[in-house]
Amino acid sequence: MVQGAGAGAGLKWALGISLVLNVFLVAGGIAALTTVHHHMHDMPRSSAGPAWDEVEKQLTPATRAHIREVVKTAALGTEGDWARARELRQQAEVLAHAPNYDAARIVDLAEQARSYENMSRAKIETALIQDMASLPPSERGVVAGYILRPGFRLRHLLNPGDPGPSPDRPPHPGDGK
Repeated sequence: MVQGAGAGAGLKWALGISLVLNVFLVAGGIAALTTVHHHMHDMPRSSAGPAWDEVEKQLTPATRAHIREVVKTAALGTEGDWARARELRQQAEVLAHAPNYDAARIVDLAEQARSYENMSRAKIETALIQDMASLPPSERGVVAGYILRPGFRLRHLLNPGDPGPSPDRPPHPGDGK
């Protein structure tokens, strides 16, 4: 009987130590999450340049409308490329579901689609750059600073306030939705 009492005391000590360790682990986890959350919100967000809204404030209403028209016209001219890119991506998706998975063919289709998408973007960007000759130098400089930076996104010019592509709609500038 004496051994049973000693085993019970050892079990109590083990449970007590386990409880203390768990409390410290939980407190440490909460502290780590709080610290990470605090630092992530305090970090300045890096940007390659001004947002389109900031650029628009520096342009006349006529220039803003003109730029949108140039981009829309160019985008409509690339609709065939975007359609071909969507078709290639759909083919790749069908192949991905096939019993005989052909990674090389899927990669090839995805690369072809990306090529069509990049060609379309380049055509729109080229049309906009060529048309900037009609703008006054001050406005041309503001627009050039926006479109020539890395990560230039056309959707902000086509659909102001658009949060971006939704899962049920593929992203492309010619989409009038």
